Amino acid sequence: MHRRAAMQVLAALSAGAVIPPGTLETLFSGIEDTIADRGIGADDWEEIAWEHGFSYYTQEPGTLIHAVTADFAEISRVLRRTSSTVVRAGLLRVSAQLAVLLGLEMSDVGEHRPSLQSWRLARRAADAAGDRDLQVWVRGWEAEYGFWSGRPAPVLARLTGEAAHIANGMPSAGLAEALRARAFISASQGDAHGTRAVLSELNDVCERLADNAASDRTSPLWSFVERDAAWAHAYSSAVIGDAAQAASAVDKALALCPATFTGNIVHYELVRALTLVSEGDIGGGLAHALTTAHAWPISTIRRRTLGRILEALPEKARALDAARELRTLTTAPAGPA
Repeated sequence: MHRRAAMQVLAALSAGAVIPPGTLETLFSGIEDTIADRGIGADDWEEIAWEHGFSYYTQEPGTLIHAVTADFAEISRVLRRTSSTVVRAGLLRVSAQLAVLLGLEMSDVGEHRPSLQSWRLARRAADAAGDRDLQVWVRGWEAEYGFWSGRPAPVLARLTGEAAHIANGMPSAGLAEALRARAFISASQGDAHGTRAVLSELNDVCERLADNAASDRTSPLWSFVERDAAWAHAYSSAVIGDAAQAASAVDKALALCPATFTGNIVHYELVRALTLVSEGDIGGGLAHALTTAHAWPISTIRRRTLGRILEALPEKARALDAARELRTLTTAPAGPA
């Protein structure tokens, strides 16, 4: 079996053809079985999840779905064969991380039901792994993306409440994520005082984060860095009408953002467009929104932000060509799956 798989790989490479699906898995299976039997390999899965998490920030929406799905199939197979409690906990931890990535990606391409299924699995896997910070982190991300995708407010309140309860006052990237979600939710409900209070609480948590939780070296997805806090202040402040604070936070987020994180840069620039519209610069805000929106495929966050820009327009301005074009973008097909 293994010899045949090796010959198939070599034949495909010699012919310049695609290696048949499953061939490499068959070729590697004997060694993988030995690794699994010895209870090692969880570190490799952590590295895979880390790479996917980094790629999420640099690739277009939806492009990770196939790779993450394939990894899910494999990690499920390994879990079924693993009896070690320690190894199972490590694999469940990675499963929760992969499920979060699928939840994000499925949401971005408009697959609502698979996204919800992924979030539910992420919570169950994190709980089964017994990792408190992971449990908080999963719920924080689900709450934030639930906000962007329009899930009901009571659901979001439950998720952020669970995150805070599990955290029990201990600062973590996940707790910061949950507080950012709470700030966005509060702002969207028009509660300016409550929003400012949550942002103040977020600042306190960020000041107490451990170094590995506040550094991109850990991973832009698993950490909560200064740029992430600035983004929380930027969007929330823009929505509640604190235009000056929002503009300053946008500048800060952009200054701290790696040039390869195109999606994030687009998020920030759309908030700049929102502040321009809020301050009465309708033409400038719409022009900036259109230029920015065309720079990267539409995702859950960008669709919601564009909708917020349209809501901020005076009634007469909603009939402008630029406004109609923005409205078309909010209903455009999602990115590649």
